[in-house]
Amino acid sequence: MFGRFGRRSGIDSPATRFTRLAAAVLCCASSWSQAQLSDIRPRSLPDATLHHAYSARLTPVNPFQGLPVLWSITAGCLDGTGLLFTPENGVASTARIAGVPTLRGTFVCTVTAQDAGENTVARVYKLSIVRGCSTPQITSSPPPSTIDPGAPFSYTVTTTGRSEQTFAALGLPPGLAINPANGVISGVTQVSGTYPVTVSVTGCGRAVIQNFTLVVGPAPVTLQLTSTPDPAVFGEDIAVAVHAAGSGQPPSGTVLLCALPAGQFCAPPAGAPPPGTPPGQIVAFSSAPLDANGDAAFALRGLEIGNYVLQAYYGGDPTHGAAQSLPVDQFVIKGVVLPPQRARVGRAPVAGAEPIPALAPAALALLSLGIALVALGAARRR
Repeated sequence: MFGRFGRRSGIDSPATRFTRLAAAVLCCASSWSQAQLSDIRPRSLPDATLHHAYSARLTPVNPFQGLPVLWSITAGCLDGTGLLFTPENGVASTARIAGVPTLRGTFVCTVTAQDAGENTVARVYKLSIVRGCSTPQITSSPPPSTIDPGAPFSYTVTTTGRSEQTFAALGLPPGLAINPANGVISGVTQVSGTYPVTVSVTGCGRAVIQNFTLVVGPAPVTLQLTSTPDPAVFGEDIAVAVHAAGSGQPPSGTVLLCALPAGQFCAPPAGAPPPGTPPGQIVAFSSAPLDANGDAAFALRGLEIGNYVLQAYYGGDPTHGAAQSLPVDQFVIKGVVLPPQRARVGRAPVAGAEPIPALAPAALALLSLGIALVALGAARRR
């Protein structure tokens, strides 16, 4: 367990430790003496940007005893570029190509390094100086916040900077898309709602974004109302036509019609009678469905003699908003409705002759009485 001097064999003596340290030093010295310069790093140079500061460091690989090396570069290869090689034919641990490039192009240079052991390596570098660019900026204002469902939509994102840019958008309404090459947002959407949108543009430099909100629908609607005949004779039917027009698909649903006499009010939901209005002064609505073309037809019967105001109301559908027509006057007058003429058998009427108007029985009786009175007066004068 112990050596002849009474010490445990597993513990080194000072002499042993010194011997091992000397062996390690000799080993390292041997490796240094055998080291040989083998390469220059990096193997290639990054591109330089015109008018932008540039710096690339060159490092020798495994120089003799880690000592600085002698650097050199092909004479004149960087002339006119605005870049310098340092140290120029000098000794240093590293070299550098740095400066602000002022000339576009590709420049071929050979960089040589020689270490203290007179080992030499050379590497050929191609340095490209490319056109500079700047971060794009979005110059277009956000689009109108409200768009109509069913209507074609188009909006162009405009930017500054080089043309090699890519456009993207998040949160667009269904049916709308952005062209990644030119920034045109287009399409048709049928889905109403509020959509926060983020547009991004990437190109030279960092990406830029623009945020805005699109509100889809409901689309505005116009109502056109016509009535015939006007004036109408008491007891005569009045035909009312309503046409609903909106962007995209024609509006669908139901149209309400109010025929309002003087001093009365249309019923809710479209009408707003003042509080306390007697029920007899509130006129109920007539209703009719819109067809595929956005048309609705009404027939008004039994209107009393007087002046009416006709107005149509539309409550909207999923893609169209509510609307009401302009008021239209409708008159109902006192009169006699003549029966239709019967066809007469006989000679054809002479061309160009004015037709003889038909008279009502009451008018015929009055005419006959007048003729009789004239004849009686003539007889008395005789």
